[in-house]
Amino acid sequence: MKIGKRVVSLTACAVMLMSAGAPISDESGLFEPAIIASAKDDDNEAKTPAQAEIKSYSADSTSVTIKWGKIAGVKGYRVYRLEGGKYKKVKDVSAKTTSLKITGLKANTKYSFKVRGYAKDAGGNTVWGKISKAYAATTAPKSGKAYKIKSVSVKSFENEYKQADTKVTLKWGKTACTGYAVYAYNFYDGKWDRIAVTKGANSTSITLYKYSYAKGQKLMLDTSGQGYNNGYRFCIRPFCKDSAGNGVAYAKCFKAKEAYYDIAELEEFYGEQYKLLAKMLPKAKTGVPTDEYDFYTTSKNKTTGAISSVKQKYYVSDKSKAVYAKFAKAHFKSGWTDAQKILYTLNWINRNIKYDYDGKAGYDQYLENVLEEKLGACDSYNGAISEMLSIMGYKGYYLQCMDPTSWTGGGFGQHYRTEIKIGKKTYSFETGEGNWYWLFREYDQVPLSKKGK
Repeated sequence: MKIGKRVVSLTACAVMLMSAGAPISDESGLFEPAIIASAKDDDNEAKTPAQAEIKSYSADSTSVTIKWGKIAGVKGYRVYRLEGGKYKKVKDVSAKTTSLKITGLKANTKYSFKVRGYAKDAGGNTVWGKISKAYAATTAPKSGKAYKIKSVSVKSFENEYKQADTKVTLKWGKTACTGYAVYAYNFYDGKWDRIAVTKGANSTSITLYKYSYAKGQKLMLDTSGQGYNNGYRFCIRPFCKDSAGNGVAYAKCFKAKEAYYDIAELEEFYGEQYKLLAKMLPKAKTGVPTDEYDFYTTSKNKTTGAISSVKQKYYVSDKSKAVYAKFAKAHFKSGWTDAQKILYTLNWINRNIKYDYDGKAGYDQYLENVLEEKLGACDSYNGAISEMLSIMGYKGYYLQCMDPTSWTGGGFGQHYRTEIKIGKKTYSFETGEGNWYWLFREYDQVPLSKKGK
């Protein structure tokens, strides 16, 4: 009888010892080494850390960065990710760290994370805090050209209030996502405004209004300076929104490098200048495209103040012709007049190129420099218009003139512009970046003039 009791006691002790050395589990499905120290707060034993809480996340298409609240008294934190139905360790980080970027993930995919803090007692034993609640995060759609803008249609109409309005219809490519954010370039502050949102991967088009609102439209186009000579410039940014409502992850936004213009709005904006161009230009048509145009260099006599000009022949390269043909195919609409083509091109130059401070554009092949490289100065801008006139069958003049408004030369510096002679009168084109332009003006400072104006 005594022997039997002893056997039972030894068996019970063995079970207790096995339990003490085994891992313990909690409701999360995580397994950690047994916590030997108790939760008592004395000189030798560590206090159990408070429960962790994940606060927010950000993501791109291949990574998620989670952020959690700081816990007092911890030695560090352990981050877990749900894989195959179980939460597995991702990484341990120090007590000073309250965020972690988890990489190597798939685009447009939901992930779940947990975090817990841990402390160390005097004996070096780990004391685990309570694990956080599961936190959902979704990676962004895959960045690429799949959702690039395919077309932009700009049309004028009369809205329900009997007011002149403009509607702009955008169409873009489809990609896997929750929806698309539409951004418009703000001409006033040089930033991009989120102007509309569509829902669903198949919602790949939207019609926006300049002075009113369409479904999903957050801002009127006019609010961000869109339209007229500023043009319409957009970008599409697909996003993924997680079902738990924790956040939204956006794919890369491919911003439009060029603006879209409505020819009717441009005609209205340039007003009398365009009317003069449309009226006079047909009278100057030679009907024969040419490879050459005249270039006049003017100079001022330092003694007498007289201005004289020297005439040279300039030539349009085959490369410039090819670049212009490519530009015309991409931008000009069927049925446009030559006046509309010149209006559009001058305005495009004005709004799409940067001043060439470093002199990268060179001093020839102006159409190539301006339309393809999008660089130049007054010589390149207006040389491009002269080349364009030659290709279209007009006899234009490229002029280095004495400009009394120029910042160089003490009030009579050099400047470049394009001129065209129609009958006995000379008309001038002037284009450049920013506010530096005019379309078509009658002009008495002709190349052979003996006086500066």
